[in-house]
Amino acid sequence: MKTKLFLSQLAALVVVAAIFYASYGATNALASARANVPEIYFAWERAVPFWAWSIVPYWSLNLLYALGFFLCRDSRELARYVTQLLAAQIIATLFFIVFPLQMSWEKPAVSGFSGFLFSSLAAFDLPFNQAPSLHIILCVVVGAFYLRKARTVWLKAALVAWFALIGLSVLTTYQHHFIDIPTGLAAGCFVLLVRPMDGKPLRFAMAAEIARYKWAALYLGLAFLTLFMAIFGAKIWSSWALWLSWASLSFALVACCYAFLGAGVFAKNGQGRHAATAKALLFPYLCVARLNALFWLRGRRLSDEILPGLYLGSVKQAGKFDAILDLAAEFEGPGGAQIYASLPMLDMITPSADELKLGADELERLVKMAFSAEANGYANERNLKFDKQTDARANLQTRGAANESKIAEAGQIFANSNERAAENGKKVLVCCALGYGRSASVLLAWMVIYAGLGFDEALNLLKSHREKIAVASSLRERIMQLAAEAREFESGLKTAKFAKASAANLSAK
Repeated sequence: MKTKLFLSQLAALVVVAAIFYASYGATNALASARANVPEIYFAWERAVPFWAWSIVPYWSLNLLYALGFFLCRDSRELARYVTQLLAAQIIATLFFIVFPLQMSWEKPAVSGFSGFLFSSLAAFDLPFNQAPSLHIILCVVVGAFYLRKARTVWLKAALVAWFALIGLSVLTTYQHHFIDIPTGLAAGCFVLLVRPMDGKPLRFAMAAEIARYKWAALYLGLAFLTLFMAIFGAKIWSSWALWLSWASLSFALVACCYAFLGAGVFAKNGQGRHAATAKALLFPYLCVARLNALFWLRGRRLSDEILPGLYLGSVKQAGKFDAILDLAAEFEGPGGAQIYASLPMLDMITPSADELKLGADELERLVKMAFSAEANGYANERNLKFDKQTDARANLQTRGAANESKIAEAGQIFANSNERAAENGKKVLVCCALGYGRSASVLLAWMVIYAGLGFDEALNLLKSHREKIAVASSLRERIMQLAAEAREFESGLKTAKFAKASAANLSAK
C-alpha cells in the first residue's frame, strides 16, 4: 500500500513539475516576443535593498513544493494538493498571457553559492511572468499545506516566519515588483477557497431566483465603481488609492456568491468561523456588512422572545444564549455557546425550500437538545411544540389576517402550553445579521412544520413580537408545501408502524 502511494506521489510530482516548467517557459517566451511589455512599480521600491543571501529562501520554495507530494497521507490528500497546485498554475498562466509585465532592474554581480543559485534561476527564468507572482501564490498554497501538518505552536511559528521570508525574498532578489505580491496573495487565497484541503470544494451552480441576479448586479456595480476609484485615485491623488482594488475584488466575489457560488464563498465552518482565506479576500465587504448592521440596529432591540425560551434576533446578541441557530453567512458565530449550529445563508434573499426545511429541522434538533427532559428535569416529549390540549388553536386557523386579539390569544395559548420550557432558564436564539429576514423565515417554517400553527397565525405571532421582520410573499407556498410533505411523511410512518405491529400480532397468534 505504501509503495503504491509512493509511486502515485512520484508520478504526480513528475507530471505537475512538467506542466509547471512547460507553461511557465511558454508564457515567458510569449512575453519576450512582444514589442513592448509594460513595467509597474512604485518609486519607493528603488529603496528596497538587494540581499544576495535571500536567494536561498527564494529557492527553498521549490524544495518544499516537491517535498509536499511525499508528505500527503493518502490519495485523497494528494489529489487535493495536486489540484491546488494546478489551479495556481492555471490562474498565473492566464494572467501572464493576457497581462504580461516585466522586471527590468539589473541585479548586482553575485558570486559564491548565492551566485550559483542566481545563475541556475536565470537559466529558465526570464524577467517576465510578474503579476500575480506565481512564487507568492505557491507560497500561500504550499505554506497552508505545511501549516496544516504542523502540530506544535513553535513549529507553526517557524513555518510562518520562513514562508514570510520567502515572500519577502521576491523583492530583495529583484525578481518581482511590489504589485506582484498582493495580487499573488489574492490568487493564492482564491485557490485555497475554491479547493480547500479540508471540507467541500466550492460549488458552481447558477442561481434560479431572479432576485439573486439583481443583488449580483448591484455588487458587481460596486466592484467596478471601487476599481474605477482605485485607478482614478492613484492617478490624481496617491498610489495608496490602489488599495481600493481590494474592495473591488471583495465586492466581485460577493457578486459571484449571489450569481453562482452561494454562501460557500464565506467558508463558514461548523463552529461559526470563516476560513482565513475567506476573511482575507472578503475583508472590505465584511467591514461594510458590520457597519450596515450597526446602522439598521441602532436604537432597536437586538432580540425578542417569540415563545417561552425561544428568541429571534441579531447574531450580535448571540453570546447571551445557550443554544444558537446561526443563519448569517457574513458574520462569525459567537464563542462559548453550549449548543451551536451554523447554516450560512445569503442576506436579502428568501431562503429556498431546501434551506427552509434544513433550517426548521436543525432548529427542532436544537430545541430538543436545549429543552430535553433528560437535561432539564421535565417530561415534555414535544418540547416547544403545542401539547395535545392546545388543539383548541384550530379556531384560530381562519383565513385572512388575524386581528390583534387573536394574535394575543395565539401567543397566550402557546405560552401556556410551553411554560415549562423556560423554567430552567435555557434560551434558544434563531439569528442572522439583523434578525428580521433569514432567521424570521426559518423560524416561521419551524412554527408551521413542527409547532403546528397555520401560516397566517405564525406570521402574525412573529410580527406581534418583532415588528420589523421582513419575509417574502413566496414563503407561504414554500412553507405550506413543506408542512404538507411533513404530514404525509409522518402519516406514512404511522401506517408503517401499524402494519408492522399487526404483522407481529398475527405471527404471535
